[in-house]
Amino acid sequence: MTLEKSLSALLLAVTLAACGACTSPGEPPPTTPGTPGTSSAYTMRGTVVNVAGQPVPGAEVWADNTLHYNMNVLGTTDAQGRYSLTLPRDSLGTWRAGGKLRKQYHGQSYDMNLEVNDESAFQADAGAVRNFILKISGERPGGGYYGGVIWPDGNYSNGNFTMGQVELTLTPDGPLLDGSAGEVLKRTLDGNSVGNVPLGKYTVSARYVPAGGTPREMLVSPRDVTNWGQTVSIIFQKSPEYGFLADFAIKLAP
Repeated sequence: MTLEKSLSALLLAVTLAACGACTSPGEPPPTTPGTPGTSSAYTMRGTVVNVAGQPVPGAEVWADNTLHYNMNVLGTTDAQGRYSLTLPRDSLGTWRAGGKLRKQYHGQSYDMNLEVNDESAFQADAGAVRNFILKISGERPGGGYYGGVIWPDGNYSNGNFTMGQVELTLTPDGPLLDGSAGEVLKRTLDGNSVGNVPLGKYTVSARYVPAGGTPREMLVSPRDVTNWGQTVSIIFQKSPEYGFLADFAIKLAP
């Protein structure tokens, strides 16, 4: 072999070694075994975040054995929303992920199911990555909505009005249930209610917007309390019939 060929071979070997971890265009970059995005044998790992991508600490996550009744491996997310569960090596059956968050919020207790990115079962010796999202509004995979229902109670002492022509302005009072900032919402009643409102505490005002007529200010009050004003504070509570519900009284201003 000539000196020129030897130098060319050496240069090629160095280049290949430097690019050993390179990928072709369009391919995902390699991950290090044991990181939250990589599956490992006898391990289920992942993250829990809200819809804004913020970590959710203190969420309960589990792997449920599909063959044995009430066989679960439980864990809790850390401050970065990460978790890792070690699965038994001597159990038959596959495993399926689940999770929920129990949280105290403005004096109310909430149990929120987490939405997993992959509901399929997996073998323990293959391991799995299962990431979760805490949703406080939007459609549930099995039907219904994560958000709450606002149900005003009409009071007609100052005149009649049509509930379906009432417009509510909802201003978040601090962070929402999932820790996100939220935003001011304007919602017109659908019949007698407004559905799928992101769960949180709100300051609510209202006005009557009749079709072809002049808008009128309205008064609001806590339910069963005579305390009429331009705004009222609401927070959603668990209802067996409606899920998360907030209600208050409403009437036309004089």
